[in-house]
Amino acid sequence: MANEINSAEQQIVDCYHSLVRVLSEQRGDLAPFEERNALKAVAALWQVVNGLDLDPGHLYHVGA
Repeated sequence: MANEINSAEQQIVDCYHSLVRVLSEQRGDLAPFEERNALKAVAALWQVVNGLDLDPGHLYHVGA
């Protein structure tokens, strides 16, 4: 990693990965409104992770 990230940034990165994991593994357990809002949250968090140069990949693999 080129830059060290602080504790707050790490928590955001962890949230991003947690939501991606839920959407990848447990999407069927979510109500439609939960799924859609989780996708919106992932898209917003993706911006932070990308801004930290952590290569979050593409949002297409989680359906965003």
